[in-house]
Amino acid sequence: MRVVATAGHVDHGKSTLVEALTGTNPDRWEEERRRGLTIDLGFAHTDEVSFVDVPGHVRFLRNMLAGVGGVDACLFVVAATEGWKPQSEEHLRILELVGLRHGIVALTKVDLVDEEWRELQQLDVGDHLAGTFLATAPIIGVSATTGTGLAELKVALHELVGSTPAATDRGRPRLWIDRVFAAKGSGTVVTGTLTGGTIGVD
Repeated sequence: MRVVATAGHVDHGKSTLVEALTGTNPDRWEEERRRGLTIDLGFAHTDEVSFVDVPGHVRFLRNMLAGVGGVDACLFVVAATEGWKPQSEEHLRILELVGLRHGIVALTKVDLVDEEWRELQQLDVGDHLAGTFLATAPIIGVSATTGTGLAELKVALHELVGSTPAATDRGRPRLWIDRVFAAKGSGTVVTGTLTGGTIGVD
């Protein structure tokens, strides 16, 4: 299974898209759901992809950094209604700095714009991605509300999983910690993304 992080500006539909793809709302906190704003890392899964949904707001940049450190690839999200924004640029540069080399791009909310505007936004996104690791990534127009483009995005995710190599086993397993919490009857529970090696029983 490959671990894929979302990335992109606040309110561009990252969490909504993850829910449309997986059936799981990655926003875990009541406050997040009430405000419609991702604050902490969220998690959702399909049979072949494990998503780490990161916040897009600049105030929660530390949480975003915690989520992308150990992932294999990204699902980069830009809303067709707003286009390229400050956190779009910031998230892209962070992904490059942590060494990411694989990903796909979702142009979201295409049901809210006309075809001409959608094409203009797709060209603009392509211009911003030129010279980056996402320069040749597919840009797929989607709507989590109407379902437009979701089938195509799922195919692209399947191809991404097939073309993204597993993390190198360096014999030094490390866990990028995403969450620490107490569970009744179990004590402290730590979850995260394993990289650098494998861990087995005994």
